[in-house]
Amino acid sequence: MAGNKLIPMILAKKDGTTLEEHIDDCLRILFSLNEKISILEDISELSNFRELLILAILFHDFGKIHHEFQKLLRNEDNNWHSQRHEIFSVMFSNKLDLPDEFLILIKKIILAHHKSFDYFKQHYMSKEELTSELFYIQNQNNSKNFHPKDIFATIKQIPLCDINKTLNFIIKKITENKIKINFKKVIIDEINNPIEEIVFKKEGLIFKSKIYFQNLFLLGTLKICDHYGSAGIKYLPILNIKHFQFLNKINEPYNHQMESWNTTNNTILIAPTGSGKTECALGWLKNQILEQNSQVYYILPFTASINAMHKRLTNDLENNKPEDAEIVGINHGKLTQYLANLEEYSSENYTKLYKKKDLYKKLVHPIKIVTPFQILKFFFGIKGFEMGLTNLAGAKLIFDEIHAYDIITYAQINVILENLIKFFKCKVFIMTATMPTFLLNELAATIPKLKIIKTEDIFNQKLKRHIIKIYDDNIMNIIEANISKFKNKRVMIVTNTIKKSQECFNYIKSKFPSEKTCLIHSRFTGKDRMKNEAKAYDFNTKFLIGTQAIEVSLDIDYDMMITEIAPIDALLQRFGRVNRKANKPPCEVFICEQSSGINTIYEKELCDKTLEVLKKVDILNEAMIQNLVDEVYNEWNEKDKIIFSDIKKLFENSLNSLNPFFEHKDKEEDFYSKFDNINILPAKFYNDYKQAFERLDFIKADNYIISIGSKLFHSLKINNKIEIKECIYTKNDQLKSEKIFVCKCKYDNEVGLLLDEHEEISGISFL
Repeated sequence: MAGNKLIPMILAKKDGTTLEEHIDDCLRILFSLNEKISILEDISELSNFRELLILAILFHDFGKIHHEFQKLLRNEDNNWHSQRHEIFSVMFSNKLDLPDEFLILIKKIILAHHKSFDYFKQHYMSKEELTSELFYIQNQNNSKNFHPKDIFATIKQIPLCDINKTLNFIIKKITENKIKINFKKVIIDEINNPIEEIVFKKEGLIFKSKIYFQNLFLLGTLKICDHYGSAGIKYLPILNIKHFQFLNKINEPYNHQMESWNTTNNTILIAPTGSGKTECALGWLKNQILEQNSQVYYILPFTASINAMHKRLTNDLENNKPEDAEIVGINHGKLTQYLANLEEYSSENYTKLYKKKDLYKKLVHPIKIVTPFQILKFFFGIKGFEMGLTNLAGAKLIFDEIHAYDIITYAQINVILENLIKFFKCKVFIMTATMPTFLLNELAATIPKLKIIKTEDIFNQKLKRHIIKIYDDNIMNIIEANISKFKNKRVMIVTNTIKKSQECFNYIKSKFPSEKTCLIHSRFTGKDRMKNEAKAYDFNTKFLIGTQAIEVSLDIDYDMMITEIAPIDALLQRFGRVNRKANKPPCEVFICEQSSGINTIYEKELCDKTLEVLKKVDILNEAMIQNLVDEVYNEWNEKDKIIFSDIKKLFENSLNSLNPFFEHKDKEEDFYSKFDNINILPAKFYNDYKQAFERLDFIKADNYIISIGSKLFHSLKINNKIEIKECIYTKNDQLKSEKIFVCKCKYDNEVGLLLDEHEEISGISFL
């Protein structure tokens, strides 16, 4: 393998993919990111961004040429000893005829495209030996360096080029000492240029210099190309004007819709439920892609509303797709369960479903429906954050129901909006039905030149959907007292706690055994939760009962509601599921003063204020809403104001130290500490779960799981209702095991997990 022989078939992957094929795959992705690259060039002020990236892609995996690594890929005996190919890949860029500032950029992103510099410092900086030898590629004419133009001249089409023939490489041996010197120089150069030198304050905000963005975006884009190319993704679909043809079917759009469709500004829309807010956002988006086609993040607070929006946008946008490609993606913590129930799951379509899940998680689709945490996580420096922030550059963000977040999440969203708009050239469209004026002012201070669109007074005055009736009684008594009114009506019953919702469900079932009744809350298995959500949309469902899980973004329409008291914004969301389109006379809404969950789910003071303002209302029209909300939330309470200010400051300071090439484990831990949920398995499903696991059918197994809060988990554990069981299975000829928390509480497919009842299951022994 030395002298003047041409390179033999060089592998890049164990599956037989050659190095040449992998480079071609990465370049396909790069060339499909055409508009994105223009945005990245603009932000980073790096006019040759594209050319540097092409060079990095060409050389990023050349270290795999190492003969011991090739043996590893061919499953032959080898002395690779788990070394990193990136260290050797860095060597090849030495032959590039580039200014030092660009050469070091290429070296850094090549070295860091899999592992952080922290990893290399820990494992290699003090290492005396890296390898016995490396066979090194260089140009046929050993006396000359490459010049980028020599390489770009060969780039006529994809496949890019035949590396063996076009670039005419030969193989030459290089000493390990030169490898170490080059590798350490890259690491030391970055250590000697701390993040503080490329971050400064401007207009009161943390501002990253062009060097910061060059590091971030070059590394992020290389990772995207490598990641997607390795996944076999051949091209990235883009939005097209034809995707929005469904908007033409709206014969008489409202004024607030027309106003939304005619602006490209950052916008907030304040409009009631059922007034076509989603169409407003999509019309705004259509206008945006005419100006600049980029990725879209549609952000919703809850899993149920994300699932519903995915089905809706898929139906609206993909019916008119100009090519056979999905453009609407989805990602949240229960994605597997959603996909398994979206189409009838079986072991035969396991591979297809798993591939679809992988595509959704990679955020390949031009429209991604996500929770805010799928964006926030990148600002906490989780692994791969450079890819995430690069994808966000120039993105269009649609925030639906922004009022629904707790004060900590809202403060963090406020900070990322500030950064994304000012420094990442993002645009945002925010929607809400119930935003207090003081929060609106906070957003206006964060987002420069924010356009505020509201429904017209004449529209609001006409929208009289609800008759408010308040009773100083509990929900069970009010249901019983009004049971005669249920005839020929579809009825919603909303409680603050799961236990109370289960009581209501059982009572309704006992009184109306032949009627279709549906219960929704968070203590169902994934499979049953999806079935119940589907029932909620079924017009034959007579009674829909649930917790706050049904109050946001479900496009459903019932005739009557009985609800426990909650803060005004939560109640208004619940009301929005009754007489949604205002095509019926005002419908009755009964509010119970004596309610569960006060001071545990909701603050008593807010509930009392809500009762006070609603007792003045008989028939509710939308023109009253803003005043009612402002009466309850007239200003920051001192506690929330301090929390908001502190969280903003902490988060801004955290972003200060977010540095490409390095790990941020403390920030990652901070991010994941937000999620205190623990997965449990109802004992009823233990045998089914175990069998699915043994068959390696993890998707089916996941459908039996329920996610509960850590506080409830520890309560169940203290009361001896949780047992740890172990599932043994074989994978890749290796025996493996997985522990699962089995809950001994009774589970009912219609009612969910019953904490006060014990499950007796034969054939399962609990210690």
